[in-house]
Amino acid sequence: MMRSLFAGVSGLRNHQVRMDVIGNNISNVNTVGYKASRVTFEESLSMTLRGATMPNSRVGGTNPIQVGLGMTVGTIDTILNQGSLQATGQQTDLAISGNGFFVLSDGQRYFFTRAGAFQFDAQGRLVNPSNGLVVQGRMADARGRISSTSAIQDIALPFGQKVPARATRSITFTGNLDAGEKPLGTITKTAPFLAVEEAGDNTDMAGLYARGNTNSFISGMVSGVTTVTVNDGATERTYTYVSGDSVVGNGEFTTLQDLIAEINQDFSGSLKLTLTANGAVKVEDASGSAHVVTFRSNSAALQSALGAANGTIDSSSGKVTFTDEFSHRATKDEELSKLRNSVGEPLGISPGDVISVSAIVGGEDKSGTLTVTTTTKLGDLADFIQSTFGITNRNGVQVDERGCLVINGDPGEDYAIEAPSIRISGNTKFNTACVMNELQKAQDVTHSASITIYDELGMEHIVTLTFTKTDVENQWRWEATLAGDEIISSGSTGTINFNSDGSLNSFLYDNGMTSFKFDPNNGASFMEIVFDAGDIGGFNGITQFASPSTAVASSQDGYPNGDLTTINIDETGKITGIFSNGVTQTLAQIALAVFNNPAGLLRAGENLYQISANSGTAVLGLAGESVQAKIVPGHLEMSNVDLAEEFTNMIVAQRGFQANARVITTTDDLLNELVNLKR
Repeated sequence: MMRSLFAGVSGLRNHQVRMDVIGNNISNVNTVGYKASRVTFEESLSMTLRGATMPNSRVGGTNPIQVGLGMTVGTIDTILNQGSLQATGQQTDLAISGNGFFVLSDGQRYFFTRAGAFQFDAQGRLVNPSNGLVVQGRMADARGRISSTSAIQDIALPFGQKVPARATRSITFTGNLDAGEKPLGTITKTAPFLAVEEAGDNTDMAGLYARGNTNSFISGMVSGVTTVTVNDGATERTYTYVSGDSVVGNGEFTTLQDLIAEINQDFSGSLKLTLTANGAVKVEDASGSAHVVTFRSNSAALQSALGAANGTIDSSSGKVTFTDEFSHRATKDEELSKLRNSVGEPLGISPGDVISVSAIVGGEDKSGTLTVTTTTKLGDLADFIQSTFGITNRNGVQVDERGCLVINGDPGEDYAIEAPSIRISGNTKFNTACVMNELQKAQDVTHSASITIYDELGMEHIVTLTFTKTDVENQWRWEATLAGDEIISSGSTGTINFNSDGSLNSFLYDNGMTSFKFDPNNGASFMEIVFDAGDIGGFNGITQFASPSTAVASSQDGYPNGDLTTINIDETGKITGIFSNGVTQTLAQIALAVFNNPAGLLRAGENLYQISANSGTAVLGLAGESVQAKIVPGHLEMSNVDLAEEFTNMIVAQRGFQANARVITTTDDLLNELVNLKR
């Protein structure tokens, strides 16, 4: 009977252990990285009252008869299920998603934890602030490289650490150069030249200039409407203007010559009209007696020009009248001697005159002289100017439809025409008429891209690459310049060529150079820089399409010295330093440990574990490589305690405890009855 009493006692004692574990779980429900425990029970020893017998041919066998002596705690297991991750916003708060433990050290022993609430101490070491244990990992070398063979050690990041300056070795260019843009040439022109109207010129009356009363071009003439009426004192005839070709004898006229012919035909006995060398119409008497001639027109300009001849004419006394002087817009076929200025005044050019031509073309003085002959034409002067100035484009020097002498310089600033001069010594009217008015300056198609680079001392230098379009298809010239006192040695000019599809064909340096070289002139070493315009035949660098120029120097590989200001931690535990100069460099990588039996680890308090005889040795590795886990910065792993489960387990433990207590009280009653047999 005493056996049941002690069995009940074992039940009480071991259910109390289970309550202790449940209570510990519940108390750690908000502990970072805590892993819940569970208790399993097992039967204690059993007393054999009778052993088992073996069956034989006569009787069967019998089972053993045993009485149990209670129960005991079999295991207290660690439940390693993943806990929920909670964001904290603290960069050095780290959580593990997956297997593994953070490795901490006191300098002699390793400890392991899932609680990643770390901070940097005064020496820049990443530590657990509750106990000062240092987080372990691999440190990078001075160039930011982490060797797989480097030792696991304390992670120490001394803020204020400096990264030395690095001299620029390469500049990368990307973007577009506009294929549609064209360089501009100088365009300059004179005022319009006129030429005296002569017999055979046959200029439409609507295009004549009248000098005298009118001093303007004949305007307002309408075909079939504008008329000229002539009265010789006895007879009156009216003639109608028609544009195009008129028929003499039908009372129509188109040119001044047509009108003269019509009048001479109709007034052959009284009037005689002739066109003089200066372009005026001379009106003479053909009757032998004095009479008055009158010209009228419903065109004000024509009335003024012809009306100048209204008056008395008399062949006996030699009295004649004259109209205004008529001129037409000059063409390239006009002889220079017949030229007039824009207000119809003769320029007085004579055979033997010497025309001096000069200009500064592309920074060079160009000059020459042309001697006028009786047959020298305005077109000859234009050709001479073009030849003297070395102009090669097809428009060159022309006489336009208004009679202006127009100089069309070759495109680009290298061919800019400055201070053009066309003169005849002592001929003021000609010299004034030849004053050039610039309509368009020579202009290159250029695009510039600048970037700041660094020498080995960390000093800044500004490099500008200027692209200038050439007259060769799909080709631009480039020139590299520096903004300071640097001394350029070589490789500062070259060409960039494109394929017909806009891709890069070549990027060449002049004189066979392969890089841009210069002396910083500040104590730093000589610099050599390669310009990277992209892959040949590719579109990843500079292209040439018919869209605005956007080419930029997109990057360079140099930087000044800088101080470590902040860090970033990625999911592999790699710690990247961000320096004040914008450079980022790998500094260290946090190690993780895995075990064959992580449940066999020995709890050491403070959320720490230690290796036990049954955990297996720690295998140290890196997240995402030998350890199948990732590190989540800015998060902490919460406790994996399930309160609902723990409360249920508490009820079960409570009932178990109560039942074992009833065994004890019941046994006590039986013993009491036994004692009471003797009264």
